[in-house]
Amino acid sequence: MMSNDSNCLNIAEGLRIDPVVVCREIEELIRTTLEALRRDGAVVALSGGLDSAVVATLTVRSLGTDRVHLLNLPERDSKPIHQKHAKRLAEHLGMNLAARSISPILRAAGSYRLLPLGFIPGRTLRRMLVDFTKSKVLTDRGSNLLADRLQPKANSWLAKGNAYVIAKHRIRMAVIYQYAEVRNLMVVGAANRTEWLTGTFSKWGVDHCADVMPIIHLYRSQLKILAEHLQVPEFIRLKAADPDFIPGLDDKEALLGDFSTTDRILYGIENQFDLQALYRTYGKQNVERLLNMVELSKHMRESPYQIASSPTGVSYG
Repeated sequence: MMSNDSNCLNIAEGLRIDPVVVCREIEELIRTTLEALRRDGAVVALSGGLDSAVVATLTVRSLGTDRVHLLNLPERDSKPIHQKHAKRLAEHLGMNLAARSISPILRAAGSYRLLPLGFIPGRTLRRMLVDFTKSKVLTDRGSNLLADRLQPKANSWLAKGNAYVIAKHRIRMAVIYQYAEVRNLMVVGAANRTEWLTGTFSKWGVDHCADVMPIIHLYRSQLKILAEHLQVPEFIRLKAADPDFIPGLDDKEALLGDFSTTDRILYGIENQFDLQALYRTYGKQNVERLLNMVELSKHMRESPYQIASSPTGVSYG
């Protein structure tokens, strides 16, 4: 266990990456995994956000445009701007974008009935309802919505909202795997390490299940560096980290905290830096909030058939 404040200064160095080397390693991982699985190509679920844009770019660089498929899976609550950005990124990569709405599947499964936002006319009014519900949850339960969603009361608005949004990514997982299996493709996932450690992803969803997760070792702040190196267009690089699953929740960074600071704390936690030193550097409340999220989401990083060797469950291999 590291025990002095100077070690915290080493966090910045630990998070430093050489984008040229990182890209080369990821592209090689994608190629070798494709060969090992004996697939004819790969498919990436392109959302219009940074993570999937980086993964799509690296997959195309690794395999070429003729062996990569890009699939956009919007639904009723998806913002048109992100679908537009996904299409523009595909064009930037010299590719076509296949699209399929998953709204009929969600509707048939009863997912939209969990939060009947469809009965409220207009996106603005729906956003106001979600903002009201969010503020009520925060007032009733404290100040960490992302942690509270991991331990909701049965049949509460929070539990129903959690089920409402997670179903979308689980349906996307099933749809993209069906698409892949028909065409003998490998599914390339786009989860990053920040969301992996904090549980800000959907268990068994499209951001959890894939044949290869090439950026899961990279924190969100590191992806920004990689995106700039890869010349991902600014219309994607400079926008908020919008999970795009419900109106009113438009920026994961606003809920999780500044990615740069959050990633430094997570790096310190994962590498077992002295907690007192982390408290002094980043604030006890900030560190304990993330520690709580790491612990509460431990089960999300574990196989149901084995117990993770790490005491915090942060291992993924």
